[in-house]
Amino acid sequence: MVKERLMTMQEVAEYLQCSMSTMRRWVARGKVPHYRMGKMIRFRRADLDSWLDAYREGDWPLVEAKRLELESNQLSLFPLAAN
Repeated sequence: MVKERLMTMQEVAEYLQCSMSTMRRWVARGKVPHYRMGKMIRFRRADLDSWLDAYREGDWPLVEAKRLELESNQLSLFPLAAN
């Protein structure tokens, strides 16, 4: 099993194309998944990719689409997509 290399805050800022101050703010507020080892902050790429998926727009999971389906007795201006 190959262990995944942990990323530094600078590497993550480059990966996410944001500033270091944004990264520091997100870490301080607990908005981005990270590991704290003393004063060191490190990140796993897999955690970041999962976190990014949570913020994806325009690509609804099937469960969410099912939740939004109208009941058969409700009027709709838009036809429901076939499953």
